[in-house]
Amino acid sequence: VPMVAPGNVQVHVINSTLAKVHWDPVPLKTVRGHLQGYKVYYWKVQSLSRRNRRHVEKKILTFRGNKTFGMLPGLEPYSSYKLNVRVVNGKGEGPASPDKVFKTPEGVPSSPSFLKIINPTLDSLTLEWGSPTHPNGVLTSYILKFQPINNTHELGPLVEIRIPANESSLILKNLNYSTRYKFYFNAQTSVGSGSQITEEAITIMDE
Repeated sequence: VPMVAPGNVQVHVINSTLAKVHWDPVPLKTVRGHLQGYKVYYWKVQSLSRRNRRHVEKKILTFRGNKTFGMLPGLEPYSSYKLNVRVVNGKGEGPASPDKVFKTPEGVPSSPSFLKIINPTLDSLTLEWGSPTHPNGVLTSYILKFQPINNTHELGPLVEIRIPANESSLILKNLNYSTRYKFYFNAQTSVGSGSQITEEAITIMDE
C-alpha cells in the first residue's frame, strides 16, 4: 500500500452545502504501485444549532487519477465537519492525512413542523406551531401571512405579522365572523426565509 499521506490539505467552504478540498500530491515513488486516485473521508461532527451527537456516518468520495482537488456536495448547513485524504493504489489505501475541521455557514430553515388552528370564536383564531425539523442556523423569527377568502374564492387583502422565534402560539383577534382565512407560515434565519406551510380555518358564525 502507499507509504505517505497527502500533505497541505485545505478546505474552502463555498456555501452552506458545498465545500472544495485541495491537497498536495504524494511523491510518485511513495505510491508503490499504480496511482488510482485519492479518497476524501468526511463526516459531520455536530450540528451547531443542536448539540446532539448521533452515530457518525463517514462518507467517502473518490477522485480518480492525479487530481489534487475535489468538491464535497450535499453538506448540512450550520454544521461542523472533519475530513482527511488518502492516496489509493491497486493494493489499497495509504495513511490518512491529519483530520481537518471545517464549518458550514447558516442556511434557510426547513418549513415549520406543523401549523394547527384551534379555538375558533366569532372574531378570533388560535394558531399553534412546531419549530422546523432542520433549523439550519439560528431562527430569528416566524413570518405569518393571512388573508380572507370570500365565497367566490377571491382572496382579500394580505396581512403580514412577524413573530419572535421563541414563540409557539398566537391568538389572532379582530377577525370577521363566519369567514374563511388562508394562512401562510414560515421560519427565518439571518440568511432568509424557509419554505412555508399553508392552512385554512373559519371563524364561527354565531356563539
